[in-house]
Amino acid sequence: MTAPDTAALRLSGTKLTADLDAAITGITVQSSEGSVANLSVTSADPAGVLMKSAFATTGTTVTWYDDTWQVAGLTTRWGSDNTIEHSIDCRSSLARQLRKRYRASVEKKVSPSEWVARRVRSAGGVAVCQPSSRQATIAQTSGAQRQSELDVIADLASQAEWSWVEWGGRLWFGSRHWAWSGNASGQRLWPVTRASNPASDHIEAEISQDDDDTANRASGTVTGPYGYGVRIRPWDRLQLSGYGNRDGIYLVDQVSIEADLVRPIQLGISRPRPPAKKSGSAS
Repeated sequence: MTAPDTAALRLSGTKLTADLDAAITGITVQSSEGSVANLSVTSADPAGVLMKSAFATTGTTVTWYDDTWQVAGLTTRWGSDNTIEHSIDCRSSLARQLRKRYRASVEKKVSPSEWVARRVRSAGGVAVCQPSSRQATIAQTSGAQRQSELDVIADLASQAEWSWVEWGGRLWFGSRHWAWSGNASGQRLWPVTRASNPASDHIEAEISQDDDDTANRASGTVTGPYGYGVRIRPWDRLQLSGYGNRDGIYLVDQVSIEADLVRPIQLGISRPRPPAKKSGSAS
């Protein structure tokens, strides 16, 4: 049985104590475009060590590698064999702020990118938005149909056939083709060469092309070694070589990490088509 990658984990900026380290049984990261990334820490903790620590307090800061998260939720499971397991869900402070900010507002003659950039800055984050001259009346509703600021961002992206990604206190907003083209500040490019360097080579890869796929020219999955892939995030880009006519740059759409220093990183990748051009304005 492999051990979780707790050496990269910090609680309120401090290295874990030995008893907390021993209580943690797993760390997973799930992150994809159009959704809030989640860091989950699991623990078999019969002595209640974790429950007595700051891990059990909503809002506590957790750092794993380069990213900072906040404890958002805690689930405890009691098994039929008298086992007790805790699962702590952590999300970025920016995502949590955008999800909790509800207010009725109507702004006229504003571009979606301007609206998103302003709201993200107000929530303490950094916005990287595709420029847009298209103006609209943008409303954030309240009452029974109330929307958080993140709900509005998701709606605006859907209307424009765009998407969004958030991690590390930064939110990207634009078309996937724009992100694939390397126009989004802060993106990283990761070279992966088949059958060349064991430290960065894929373990498995599958790339397909389908003329009926209106969103992508090509898409697939790459399974990469843990030490290389653990720092890759959605809307980073992969430069693939050694794959014949599938060589080129791909956008990372999804990242799945079982953080145990051994299991490979699962990446969803694509080469997006340009979005259809829109005319006029929409509310």
